[in-house]
Amino acid sequence: MAEGFLQTVRREVERFQHRGFLEALMAAAALAAMADGDYGIAEKYRAEELLAELPIFDVFDLREAMEILDGDVFALRSDRVAATRNLETRVSGFAGSPDRARTLLRAAHAIIACDGVISAAEQAEFERLARLLGLDVDSLALAQS
Repeated sequence: MAEGFLQTVRREVERFQHRGFLEALMAAAALAAMADGDYGIAEKYRAEELLAELPIFDVFDLREAMEILDGDVFALRSDRVAATRNLETRVSGFAGSPDRARTLLRAAHAIIACDGVISAAEQAEFERLARLLGLDVDSLALAQS
C-alpha cells in the first residue's frame, strides 16, 4: 500500500517538474504548425503520432498535450500577435538549456515536415525558433532537411 502511494507521489512530482517543458513543447509545435497558416485535421493527427514518440509522454497523457496544442493553435488563429508573444515566452525559457532547446526545435521540425512539404514560411519559422532558443541554424542538420 505504501509502495503504491510513493509511486503516485513520484509520478506527480515528475509531472510537476516537466510541466513547463510540456507547455514549451506544445508552444513550439503550435508556432510550427501555424507557420504556413494551414493546420488541418490530417496534419493534426500526424503531429499527434509524431509527438506520441517523445519520452515526456511516459509522464503526461498525450490527450492533455493535444488539448494544450489545440488551445495554442486557437489562440494563434484568434490573435496572432498576442498569442505569438505568449508562446515565444514559453519556448524561450529553454534557451539556456541546449539539450531541451534542441528537443523543442526537433519537435517543431517534425511538425513542419509532417506533410512532406516545407514551405518558405515554415523554413523561416524553424530558423526563427532556432534563434529564439539560442541555437545556430547553420550547425543544425535539421535546417537542411
